[in-house]
Amino acid sequence: MLALAALIIGLLPRTYTATSALLLEPREAQPVKVNDRGFVAPADDNLIDTAVQIIRSPTLTLDVVKRLKLDRIPEFGASEEGQVDLPQSAKPRMKPAGTMNSAEGRAARALLARSYVRRVGITYLVEISAVSRDPQVAARIANALAQRYIDLDTAQKRNRNVESARYVQGKATDLRKQAVTDDAALQSYMIRHNLMSAEGATMAEQEVSELNRQIADAQAQLAEQRGKLNAAKSQIARGGGGADIGSALASETIRQLRQQEAQASARLAQLDARYGSLHPEVIQARDELADVRQQLTAELSRIVSGLRGDVQIAESRLGSLLSSRSLAKGSLSQNGSAQVGRLELERRAEASRAIYNAYLTRAKETAQIGELPNADASIASVANAPDSPSSPNYLVGALAALVTAALVAGFATGIAEYLENTVGTRGDIEDGLGAIYAGAIPTLDSATRSKAGGMSPQDYVTIRPMSLFTESLRNLGTYLGLSGNSSAVVTITSPLPREGKSTTSMCLARTLAMGKRSVVLVDADVRHHSSSDALAPDRKREGLFRALDLSIPLEEALTADNRTDLKILTTLGQTGPDDIITERSMATLIAELRQRFDIVIIDSAPVLGVAETRIVSRLSDTTLIVARWRTTPFKAVRTALDLLSHNNSKIGGVALSMVNIKEYASAGLTDAFGYYKKFKGYYAN
Repeated sequence: MLALAALIIGLLPRTYTATSALLLEPREAQPVKVNDRGFVAPADDNLIDTAVQIIRSPTLTLDVVKRLKLDRIPEFGASEEGQVDLPQSAKPRMKPAGTMNSAEGRAARALLARSYVRRVGITYLVEISAVSRDPQVAARIANALAQRYIDLDTAQKRNRNVESARYVQGKATDLRKQAVTDDAALQSYMIRHNLMSAEGATMAEQEVSELNRQIADAQAQLAEQRGKLNAAKSQIARGGGGADIGSALASETIRQLRQQEAQASARLAQLDARYGSLHPEVIQARDELADVRQQLTAELSRIVSGLRGDVQIAESRLGSLLSSRSLAKGSLSQNGSAQVGRLELERRAEASRAIYNAYLTRAKETAQIGELPNADASIASVANAPDSPSSPNYLVGALAALVTAALVAGFATGIAEYLENTVGTRGDIEDGLGAIYAGAIPTLDSATRSKAGGMSPQDYVTIRPMSLFTESLRNLGTYLGLSGNSSAVVTITSPLPREGKSTTSMCLARTLAMGKRSVVLVDADVRHHSSSDALAPDRKREGLFRALDLSIPLEEALTADNRTDLKILTTLGQTGPDDIITERSMATLIAELRQRFDIVIIDSAPVLGVAETRIVSRLSDTTLIVARWRTTPFKAVRTALDLLSHNNSKIGGVALSMVNIKEYASAGLTDAFGYYKKFKGYYAN
C-alpha cells in the first residue's frame, strides 16, 4: 500500500493554487446588522452573494479566457497541436466561429472547474483562487478574475451614469420650455387685467387718492395685526405654548426664558437618570423647570395681550377711514379678483423655475460623476505565483497511505487469523486440541546461520551435534523419556503424508545413537519406506518382513548406519500378499528388539490412511504425533488423536515439524524459539 501510494503520488500532476482578494464596499448606510441568532454580520449580504455569483458567471469567465488566451493551454482544453507556433503565412486567414467558440467554451468550463470563489468569514473580503499546473498561470488567472469583476462593475456604473445624464438632460430641456411658457402667461394676464405697474401702481391705484392708499394701508395693517393675533391663538390652541409667535421669537425675555428652560430640562434629565425621580435634587430641578415654564407662560400671555391691543388700534384707524372707501370699492374688488389669478400664475411660474433649476443642477452632477466612475470593489491583495504545489500534498498523502496500509494490513491479518485452521502454536495444541505439546523441530534453513549447502537434516545432526537443530531433537528425546537408562519403544506417526515424521524419526534416532545408547530404527512405512531410502539406499534385501516371518535371524535383517552406531530395520516394500504387519508377529519382533536395544524408534505410516500404524502404536510404549507447522489442519490432528485414543494407544504428545523459528519468534509466540536470538552463542550452527 505504501509503494502504491508513493507511485500514485509520484504520477499525479503537480498543481499550484494562487489566491487574490477583493474588498467590496458596502452600499447600505448601516454597516452591520444583527441576525435572528444574535450574530453580527455585514448588512449588505446580497452584495457579497451577488459578487460571488458574478465572478463565477460564464460571461465573466469567458472574458478572462479571451483576455489570457487560455484556450491555447492544454490543461484548459487545447490540443498539443494547438501549441505549435506556426509561421504567419501558414496560419489560416480566419478561424471558423463555431470552432473558436467551442475551444473557448471548453476553456471556460475548465476554468470554472479550476477556480474557487468564497467569502472570508462575515467580512467584505472575497477570495478568488485559481488552480493550474503553472504557478504563473494560476496567479494571472486569479488576478484577472478580480480585475475583470472591477472592470465590469465600473462599466455598469458608467452606463448607469450615462443613462441618468441623458434622461436628466432631456427632462431639463422640457422643463425650461415649460418655465418660459408659464412666465409668458403671467405677463399676458397682468397686462390684460391692468395689473401692470409703473413702478408698482395699477390703473385703479393711480385713480385712487391718497386716502384710498391710506385705507389700503390701514386694511393691510389691520390684517397683519389680526394675522399675528390669530396665529398666536391657533398656536396656543394646538398646544404649542406660543413658541412660534413672531413677537415671542423676537423677544429677548422669551429667548432667555427658553434658554433657562432648556438648561433646566437637561439638568432634570441628567439627575433623573442618575438618582431617580424621588431624589431631592431631582424634585428641586423639576420645581425649577416648572417655575421657568410658568414665567414663560406669563410672558407669552403678555405678548398675546399686546397683540390684541394692536388689533384694536388698527380697527379704530380703519373705522375712521371707512367713509372714504366707498368710492374705490368697485375698482378694488375687481383688482382683488384679478389678483387671485395673478398669484396662481406666479406660483406656477415659480414652481416651473424651481424644478428646472433642480434638474439642471442634477444634470451637471451626473455629468461630473460619469467622467470619474467609482467601482464598489477594490483589490485587497494581489495573487503571487506560489512557490510550492498545492496538490498533491505529500505529507497528507504519506499519512493517508500509512494509515491505509496499517488498516489493510490489520484487516488482512485479521482475515488470515480468522481463516487459519492449521496447527501453528503451542496454544493450538494444548488449548485447541487438548493434547500435550511435545516440542518443535525447526527447519534446517531457519536454524542455521548459513545455508546448509544441500545437506540433509539427518546428516546435519551428525556433522553439527551442538547446533540448535540437533538440540531441538535432544529436547524431544528428553521429553519422550529416551535419555534415561530404561528401554523404550516409540512410534512416530503423522495424520497426513509429507509432514516430516520420517525426517524426525531419522534425526532423533541418530541423535540418540550419538549419545552412547543402543538405538534401532524400524521403517514401518512399507509403502513409502523413506527412512530406508535415505539411510540405506544400497540395500539389497528385505529386512522388516523377513524378521517378522522369522525367515532370517534378526541380526541378519538389521542394517548398520554408516555415520553412527544406529541399526536400521529396512524394508523394500510389500513383495507379496503375505508381506503384511500383523499384531502377533509385530509383538514378537518388538519383544526381541527390547532385549537387544535400549531405544526402539518406529517410523510408521500416516495414521489416517494406513491401518498398520494403529497396530504398531498399540504395541509401543508411547506414540508421538508429528504435525507440520502451519500446514496440518486442526481436524486432521484431532481425528488422529481420536483414532489413537480409541485404539488404546499411549499418546506421548504432538510435536510441530518444519518450524521457521524466525517467523515463529517475530509473531510473538510463547515458546523456546521466541528467545532463540539470546542463545546464539550457545550453539555451533
